[in-house]
Amino acid sequence: MTKRLIDVDDDKLEKVRALLGTRTLKATVDSAFDEVLALEQRRSALLAERGIDPDDLADPQARQAAWG
Repeated sequence: MTKRLIDVDDDKLEKVRALLGTRTLKATVDSAFDEVLALEQRRSALLAERGIDPDDLADPQARQAAWG
C-alpha cells in the first residue's frame, strides 16, 4: 500500500461517505474503489450476455447497438 497526498473535495467526500455508510476517509476511499470495480464487473457481465466485446464500444454505432 502506498501513502498519497491528494486534495479532496469535502462536499463530495461527505456525500459519498453518507451513501456508503463509512466513517473514515480511508474506509470511504476503499469502499468507493470497491464500488467502481464491482460496477465494471457488472458492466462486463452484461456485455458478455449480449455477446459484445467491450473494445467494440469505442465505435459509436457499436455502442448504440450494445445498449439499445
